[in-house]
Amino acid sequence: VAEKQRERERERETEDMAFVAPQCVDDEDGWGPSKKGYGKEDGETGVEAIIYSPFLKTDKFGRAADWTTSGGKYNKNEQRYQRERELRHQRDFGGGAQLKQGGQQGDEQQPTSSFAFSENKEEEGTFSLVDTSKGGFQHKKFGGHQRRFQPGGGRGFGRGRDAQDQSGVLGDQGIGAERERARQMRKQSKKQQQWSTWGFNKNKSQVSYDASVEIKPTWNVVEQIQLSSLAKVTEKITTPTDTPETLKEFGSLKTYDKTVDRITPKTERALKRLTQVSRLNGATASKDPVMVELGKENTSKNPNKVTVMTTDTTLASIMCATRSVFGWDVVITKNANTITFDKRPRGVVDSHMVSETAQESVSDDKDNINGVQKLAEEATLMSAAYSAQVASEEPEVVLGEERKVPVEDAPSGVAYRYRKWQLNEKRDAIVRTEVNGVSESRGQNALLCARALLEYDSKVSQTVDWRAKIETQRGAVIATELKNNSNKLAKWTCCAILAGAELLKLGFVSRVHPKDPHAHSILNTQTFKPKDFASQINLNNDNMWGALGFILDIVEKQVDGTYILVKDPNKPQLRMYK
Repeated sequence: VAEKQRERERERETEDMAFVAPQCVDDEDGWGPSKKGYGKEDGETGVEAIIYSPFLKTDKFGRAADWTTSGGKYNKNEQRYQRERELRHQRDFGGGAQLKQGGQQGDEQQPTSSFAFSENKEEEGTFSLVDTSKGGFQHKKFGGHQRRFQPGGGRGFGRGRDAQDQSGVLGDQGIGAERERARQMRKQSKKQQQWSTWGFNKNKSQVSYDASVEIKPTWNVVEQIQLSSLAKVTEKITTPTDTPETLKEFGSLKTYDKTVDRITPKTERALKRLTQVSRLNGATASKDPVMVELGKENTSKNPNKVTVMTTDTTLASIMCATRSVFGWDVVITKNANTITFDKRPRGVVDSHMVSETAQESVSDDKDNINGVQKLAEEATLMSAAYSAQVASEEPEVVLGEERKVPVEDAPSGVAYRYRKWQLNEKRDAIVRTEVNGVSESRGQNALLCARALLEYDSKVSQTVDWRAKIETQRGAVIATELKNNSNKLAKWTCCAILAGAELLKLGFVSRVHPKDPHAHSILNTQTFKPKDFASQINLNNDNMWGALGFILDIVEKQVDGTYILVKDPNKPQLRMYK
C-alpha cells in the first residue's frame, strides 16, 4: 500500500511539472493573429479576444520569458500586485479589471484578464482622427525643463520591480557597471554645474567701480582715447631702451639676503610690518629738486626739443595702460617745451592693485578687507615691507655722489637713478627710476628690484593655494598670477627695465589667516631677468614707447596749462581733461 501511495505521489508531481505547449494558430492569409480559433474558450471569436488595452505609464510591462521571478501561483506579492493593477484599470478606464468572487467563504479573489472586453462597432464607425498639432515649426526654447539623467534607465526606472530585480538579479552588476554609472553621474553633475555657473554669472550684477579722482563740472574733455588704439601703436626710439644716459645717482643699497631664496611653505618666514607708513612713495616729478634742475639743463641745451619729465611708476602706468582695468589718473603740466607727468597726491599710481585682471570681479566695498581699496593698501605696505626685509646686514653699496637721497619723503633702502632717453629728434625723456638692492653675481654687484605678490584668500579669489602648490606646481601659480595681475606685473617689469636692474625678485607672501590682513608670511621667492620676463608676458618695448608718443602727440597740440589723464574704471577708455 505504501509503495502504491508513493508511486501515485510521483505521478502527481510529474503531472505538475509537465510543460504543456499552448496552442498556436498561424494566420495563413497575412501577418498577425489568426481570425480562427483565438478566444473561443472565452466565448469570443476573432481578434476581439486580444484587442488592444490601454495602460498606465507606471504599469510594469510583461516579459517574453522571465526565468528569474518566482511563479505567480506561489508568490502572494505578485497576486496582490496583479489585483491592484486590475483595480487601477477599472478605476481609470472603466472596465476590464473585475474581480470574481469565490463561491465559498474564504476563497481568495481572482482577477480576470485586463483584455476582457470587446470592440464597439458603432463607436468604431463614428471615430475620426483630428489633427491637433500647431502649424509651423516650433523652436525648442532654451532653458526649458529637461529630463534629468536617471541612473540605470529611462522613464520610470525602478517602478514595479520585484525584490529580486531590485537586488540586482536583472540589473548590471560588477565593477565595470559600477564605474560606468559613476562616470555618467559625474558627467551629468559637471553639466549641471556648468549651467548653474552660467546662470549665476548671467544674473550676477556687474560691479561698478568708482573713479580714482572726482571729475569736477568745470573740467572740459579734451580727448577720448580707446585703449585698443594704444595696443597697435609702436615707436622705435633713438636711444635703445637698455642703454640710456644715466645723469645722476643717489642713495645707498644693501646686499640681497640669499637665504630668502631658500624659503619654502614648510619654512615660511614671518613678514615684519612697516612702521613708517607715510614714507612709501617719493615726491612727484615736479617737486623733485633734482628732476627740476635736470629738466632746466636739458631745455637750455636743446631749446628746440620737448623735454619730458616723469617717474618710473607714472611712466609705467601710461606704457602699460592697455592692461589696466581699475581707474587711475596722471596730472600733465605743459609749460612751453617742458611736459611733466606727475602722480596726484594720494593717487593710485603707486598703489599695488590686487586681482585687477581676474575673471571674478573684486568687491568695491571700502570697508571689506577683500575689497579693492583695502587690498591695494595691504599689498602696497606688504610689498614695501618685503623689499626692506630681504636686505642683509652687510655693508651698504653707495650709488653715485651721495649716500642720502636729496628728495623729500624718499623711502629708506631705495636708490634713485635719473636716466635720459632720446625719443626722437624733437623729444627727450628724463625719468627718475629706483632700485631696491644689489646681489653679488660673478664677482660683480647686480642691481635688483624686489616686489611681492599677495595671496589674501584662495577660496575668495578662486585660485590655487600657494602653501599647497607653490613647490609642486610653481608654473601653475605663476601662470595664475600672470592672468589675475597682468597689469601689475607688466608695470613692475617696465620699472625694472627703465631702472636698468639686472634681476627682478618676486616674493610670494600670504596672509597667516585669511581674515587677518595684518599678519603675513613669506612662502617663496622667484628670480627673473626683466628682459626675459618681458618677453614671456608679451611686453614690447616699441609698444611701450609708442603709447607714450601717442599721448605726447595729443598734449603738444594743447595750449599751456594743467591737464589730467583719467582711466575710466568701467570702460577700456582714457579721457584727458583740462
